[in-house]
Amino acid sequence: MEQQDKFYKGLFFGAVLGAVGGTIMGLLFAPQKGTETQQIISGKIKLALDKATDLYESNEHDGAYSNEAKTRSQEIIDTARDEAKKILNEANSIIREIKGYPKTKEN
Repeated sequence: MEQQDKFYKGLFFGAVLGAVGGTIMGLLFAPQKGTETQQIISGKIKLALDKATDLYESNEHDGAYSNEAKTRSQEIIDTARDEAKKILNEANSIIREIKGYPKTKEN
């Protein structure tokens, strides 16, 4: 059982690292300028987060969901928002380094 848990952990982390690496490579080799690509990605992430927030808030008064489920879903939304910001900051940093601009301090 422990072997199987290690396998799934490795599979999960490999998928996450692959997704991050693919995102960064996609940004580096994108046909648009870096700033245009960043704006597109930023807009899509904000739209998705707004939709998720709207769905969460529309179900807030629905008695079908327990407080624990609401709390957990809000944590997931917050985590997704934080991770998206981190990925965008990393991508911006990499693009700046490639263009020769000095590094900016991270928040």
